[in-house]
Amino acid sequence: MEQLFNRDGSEFSGTPEFNDAGKPVRYVPVACDRCHVINGQRLWVMGMENGAPYSRTGFDCWTCGNTGVRGQRKERLYTAVELARVNKTAATRAARKAEAQRIAAEQAEAALVAKETAFRSGNAEFIAKLETLDGDYWDGFKQSFYARREAPTERQIALVEGEVAKRAANATSEFFGAVGEKITVTLKVERIVVLHSEFYGTNYITIARTPEGNVVTYKGLTDLGAVGDTKTVKATVKDHTLYNNTRQTVIQRPKVL
Repeated sequence: MEQLFNRDGSEFSGTPEFNDAGKPVRYVPVACDRCHVINGQRLWVMGMENGAPYSRTGFDCWTCGNTGVRGQRKERLYTAVELARVNKTAATRAARKAEAQRIAAEQAEAALVAKETAFRSGNAEFIAKLETLDGDYWDGFKQSFYARREAPTERQIALVEGEVAKRAANATSEFFGAVGEKITVTLKVERIVVLHSEFYGTNYITIARTPEGNVVTYKGLTDLGAVGDTKTVKATVKDHTLYNNTRQTVIQRPKVL
């Protein structure tokens, strides 16, 4: 009889059987996946524990009757010519599949690039402003915004434009007054942080700005008004500080006139 081969190309050395179509086949035992030899005894497996099968019932395997084989799998045997033809067909099919996957990947990449281009061109003005902002908060904001690839919301636009405007104004802030000097100045309140303490009462951290655009900060017991209020105050210059590249004049003992 002509030499027969298994599907993997190895030579078949046994006696073949034949299917209904008269083609040579062999029957391969299929190992049972429901039992295992544990401590020298084949038992029905309940599961895995510490990487090894375990059984606490002592039951025989109902799947294979403790033979370790749950059935047989029929595998086709091939002559050299048949195997070559099957391998060629399989190679052609694999090549077609690989080509289809390559084309699909290229199309997906092109669609992603087109989407990214449309996203950036459609939101160019917003993105240009956003890219001028640095710091941990804005790094996280950018990461989230770019990951979604969606047009900015009205709230996001207002947030970015407000920060850009604030930084532009802060860049022009200058120190004024000598430390220890008593001054009279008009302030517009921009931000207030209220601190409540059982021992020290209510303290205010107030950030304000003069008509000239200079930033003034104050921390103490005096309420300088609500956000947006404009007040004229007499105070003493306590210090000149630089915070986030913004020149700030720190005052103390303010009195609203």
